[in-house]
Order: sequence, then structure tokens, then C-alpha cells
Amino acid sequence: MPKQSFLQGAVVMAAAGVATKAMAMTIQIVIARQLGAQGFGLFQTINPLFFFLLTISTFALPPALSKVIAENLALGRYGKARKAWRIANATVLILSTGVCIAALAIAPDIGRHWLDARAIPAFIGAMFRIPVVCLSSVMAGYYMGIQNQTPPAAAWVVETAVRTAATIPLVIWLNHYGIAYGALAIMIGAGLGETAGYLFMLWKYIRRDRHALSPEGMARQSASAAQAGGVVRDLAAVAAPTTMTNVIGIVAFAAEPAVMYAAFAASGIAKTSATTLYGAFAMAMELLFLPTVLSSAISSVVIPAVSEAAALRDGRLVTRRLNQAVQATAFIAFPAMMFFMLAGHDAALTIYRDRLAGELLAYVAPTCAFLYVLDPLSAVLQGLNKAVVSTFISVVTSAIRIAGIYYFVAIAHDGIYGVATAVAISGIVSCMLSILCVRRYVALWINFTNIGKMLIAAAAASIPIHEVQHAFRLATPWLQVVCSGIIGILVYLIVAVYLRIARPEQLVKIPFIGPLLAHAMGRMPFLT
Repeated sequence: MPKQSFLQGAVVMAAAGVATKAMAMTIQIVIARQLGAQGFGLFQTINPLFFFLLTISTFALPPALSKVIAENLALGRYGKARKAWRIANATVLILSTGVCIAALAIAPDIGRHWLDARAIPAFIGAMFRIPVVCLSSVMAGYYMGIQNQTPPAAAWVVETAVRTAATIPLVIWLNHYGIAYGALAIMIGAGLGETAGYLFMLWKYIRRDRHALSPEGMARQSASAAQAGGVVRDLAAVAAPTTMTNVIGIVAFAAEPAVMYAAFAASGIAKTSATTLYGAFAMAMELLFLPTVLSSAISSVVIPAVSEAAALRDGRLVTRRLNQAVQATAFIAFPAMMFFMLAGHDAALTIYRDRLAGELLAYVAPTCAFLYVLDPLSAVLQGLNKAVVSTFISVVTSAIRIAGIYYFVAIAHDGIYGVATAVAISGIVSCMLSILCVRRYVALWINFTNIGKMLIAAAAASIPIHEVQHAFRLATPWLQVVCSGIIGILVYLIVAVYLRIARPEQLVKIPFIGPLLAHAMGRMPFLT
């Protein structure tokens, strides 16, 4: 089975990401309008504990598996790749089952000491998702390793479609019994979607792709069996430091609501009011990280691509992949930053009907470029087997974020804006540390000329965005958002083309849409 190129994989994952985000935003709108900011905050307080338990259950084996499979296929060690696939599946099945049972046993204690009591039904529902999510993640890691991103991308779309179809009616129905059951409906819908996505990938694997690690049949299997030693060591070399990094990040994430509640209490704000404020902040973060669906798609294909290049000792290819990822992320980040700064209020008001969420979004927007570029930098460190470096960065930035939340809320009395300030500062520090660390292993050259051109294009796009916002100030917020967004994107792309950020010979290499873009670019006046 032919593998996909780096660009093909990125385009496939990005297309799937855009489709799924569009459907996911429908769910977010229903959640926000049915449950309100307090219900949204209640749902968000469950996520840190859920992701912590999920991190333990997966043991970072999906990225480790994709790296080990990509490396060994590049070197012809098919037996080692097959063994890694089997070990990863068995490990996550055992870990996830054990974690699920243990979490269900202590759920009442968690409700008394950690969560709002109303969150317990949703927390119990979330625990049943863990085994399915773990198996699905490992299956996605397998496909990333053989560099065929189409099945996980399609499964992603299937999962989100089922999740949307199930969650919306469930939330509307169960919310009549209280926001605790409305939050439970979200977890039930998510579980149904994740099950559908996993079953789709499993069907594709059984039907077509199960022999991808033994392309020459049984003879090749027996011939490569002797190469299967050291698989656990290879998986653990990536999984252990990555898990440590994730655990530190998730512990900080899980501690964030507790520290926030303590800080708000110290400043005289009740827990229910703090939950509402945190819900507005979570809404803002959902919108802020919306464009990361594209940068995350790029990052998901960076790990196996960098691993393969490193295994072949091709340093120039590693450098090229890194710089491609960073430049593509910057191209996404600058217009997003400009749009959220100018139209963030209306975007949040349109989607969530919450003015505070819009104010927080516009407040944090200037730092979003730093937050977006973290994805490809972390992916390169994992691909180079330097995940332990990410652990160090995570420790430092998590400490900064937690300390910052308490200082800005409890001492500086900045309220929910203090939480936003702490998150922004920790993101900037994390980005700068990641750049410094990556440059120790890879020749990261930053094309400042292109970066400057992107900033000029984004500044040019800000003019029509601002003018549309002003001209449509008496119109409904959704009309302002749609018109300013469409016109702003068009202006950004046109200016980027005339500034030659990308040339036709580069665009034509992009799968599917590249030749069409190059042809359109060639017909634009005054360009040649």
C-alpha cells in the first residue's frame, strides 16, 4: 500500500479537521445556549480529570507507535513494527480497563473533594469512554506510522458526525432534568461518536490494511521475526517522557480549576459565580484554539515524517519538515490573531451569546501566534526522540501558569482576566523555550522576510474587517462576523499572493487543490 507524502497527509488531516470543527461548533452552540456559562463551566471542570486518566491509560503510546513503525518500515524491520503494534494494543487495553474501574470506584470521593457535586453523573459517563478512546488512538497511531492519514481522517469525520447527531437531541432532552444531566448528555454523545470512529477504523484495518506491516506475506514475517527485539525499549523511549510531560501538563490543567476556585474565594467570589466566569473563559479558549485544527493536522504528520528522516540520518529533510510546519502555522496564526482582536466580541456573542467570552477572546488574541506554533515544535521534539525536553518545558510553564492564576486573581484582583493573563504568559514562555530547545537539535531557520510579508497581509486584512464591523454595527452580530471573516480572508490571501509568500511552483506541489491554486495565481493581473 503506497504511503502518502508529507503534504498529502497534512492536507487530508486539515480537510478532516475543518469538517469536524464545523460540526463540533454546532455542539458548542447548543451546549452554551442550553446549559449557559455555568453549565459550560461545569462540563469544563470534568475535562482535566478525564484527560489525566486518559493520559495514564494511553501511556503516550499512539505517538510512540507512529514513530516506531515509521522508523522500522524505513529500515525494513517489519517484524519489529508488527510487534510494536501488538504491544501497544494490549497495553492500552489493560491500562484503560484498570483506570476505568478504579475511577468508578472512587467517583463519590472525587465529587466530595474535587468537583462540583453536579458534575459526578457526567464524570461517571466520561469514564466509560476511556477504553474506546485509547484503542482508537492506538489505531490512529498505526495509520500515522504507515503514513496513510486517510482512514483516521475519515474516522474523525464519522466520529464527529455521530457525536453531533447524538449529543444535540440528548442535551435538549436531558437538560430538562438539570444541568448535571445536560453535562451527562455531552459525555454520552461523545462516547457514541468515539465508538463509531473506532469501529470505522477497525473495519478499514480488517478489510484492507492489516497486511501493511507484512507486504511480502508470511515469508517476510518469519524472516523479520529476529528483528523484533527491543520493541518495548523503543516504545518506552518515546512513551515514558511523553507521558511524564502530558501528566505534568494535565496535573496543572486539573489543578487549574482548584487553584482558580481558591483564588476567587480569596478575593470574595462564590464558587457558583466562579464556575460561571470559568465557563466564559472556556468559551473564549474554544474559539481561540479553533484554528489549531489546521496546525494540529500539520503536527500529526510531522512526527512520523521526522522520525523516518531521522532514522535515515537525513538532517536536511528534518530541517525542511520543521520549517515547512512552522511557516504554515504562522500563515494561519496571523490572520486569526487579527480577526479575533477585531471581531472576537461578535464571534463569541454570535456562537455563545456571552459578552464576557468575547471580551476575553479579544484580550488573549494578540498571543495566539505563540500558542499555535507550539504544536509543530512539540511534534518535532517527539519525532527526534527528545520528548524529555518537552517534560522540562512543561514543568516550567505549568508552574508559571498555576502561580500566575493565583497571583493575578487572588492578589492582583484581576478576576477572570487574571486567569487569561496567566495562560497567555505561560504560552509565550513555552513557545520561546521550545524554539530554543529545538534549535539545539535541528537547524531552525526563520524566514523573517516571509514572516514580515504575512504580518503585512494580516494588517491589510484588518482594514476591511474593521470597516465591515463599523458599517454593520447596527446589524446582527452573526452578519458582522460572517461578512468581516469572508472579506478579511479574501484580502489576506490576495495580498499574500501579490507579496509572493508562496510561488506557483510551490503551490502546485500541494495535493488535490495545489494545481488549481497555481492556475488561478497564474491568471491574476500584474503578478508575472
